[in-house]
Amino acid sequence: MVFIPGEGVDSMLNTKDLVITLLKERKYDEIAEMVAGDRTRIRYLRRLLYEPGTLLCWRAIEAMGVVAGRLAEEDPQAVRLILRNLLWAINEESGGIGWASVEAMGEIVSRRPDLYGDYASIILFHVDEEMLRRGVMWAAGQIARARPDLVRRYIPMLAPYVDDPDPVVRGYTLRFLGIMGEKLDREQYGHLLQDTSIVPVYEDGEIRRVTIAELALACTNCR
Repeated sequence: MVFIPGEGVDSMLNTKDLVITLLKERKYDEIAEMVAGDRTRIRYLRRLLYEPGTLLCWRAIEAMGVVAGRLAEEDPQAVRLILRNLLWAINEESGGIGWASVEAMGEIVSRRPDLYGDYASIILFHVDEEMLRRGVMWAAGQIARARPDLVRRYIPMLAPYVDDPDPVVRGYTLRFLGIMGEKLDREQYGHLLQDTSIVPVYEDGEIRRVTIAELALACTNCR
């Protein structure tokens, strides 16, 4: 059980520090309990989405999924409000300044695709936005793990990004295709097996650094 004092200035600082501590320890259920007690506390996770690429940001994304899963049991509409707010952050001034909001949306959908699967297409259609493309491809992979049927029809739209100029986009596209069990044609995409660009992949609570070649090899070995 997590003890949270009142929400004065000092208490807000204490809550922020506690959330960060719990993220470092991956105690997401305790964070979910905090947010269930006062839903405004989700702001402490959302603020960390503006630090893309950091381990703390990735864990905040993961925690958002756990929190949403908990809230969905009590109030499914509350999670829809969270998704709408994240979508607003993505679309604000058409600049995609929501940073890791896309990844967070994907994580939430992957936790409860039965309730929020309709957001899958909304997320994926943002792939045209260059600033959001990394997040969209990551989210596609997360959703694919939970409910591949929600994203299968978008494979023709997403697959060409294996040749995107951004190596992270290339890597996350390969990751998505691998999760979907899609096999790359070695003749057409053999160049990816020689691509030594490094891609950060968040997995099991840590950031692994893998090459495009490794991700491509996994795809050529699918099926």
